[in-house]
Amino acid sequence: MNNESKSSPSGKLVTLWAVVVVSLAANVAAQAIGLGVYVSAAFGVVAVVAGVALYSSYRKRRADGRG
Repeated sequence: MNNESKSSPSGKLVTLWAVVVVSLAANVAAQAIGLGVYVSAAFGVVAVVAGVALYSSYRKRRADGRG
């Protein structure tokens, strides 16, 4: 009987949405203050990866009949 703390799907979604929002804000800030293109691109890649993970989660929930 192992009662380890498992992350709920809604908790993962909240985390992914937070990552998307923060990385997009960091991307805009990096562009606005003139940081290098690589810094901005890194934040952009993180946002895209999190967005793909959100879409994948949406498709999986919809296929399972939960969405």
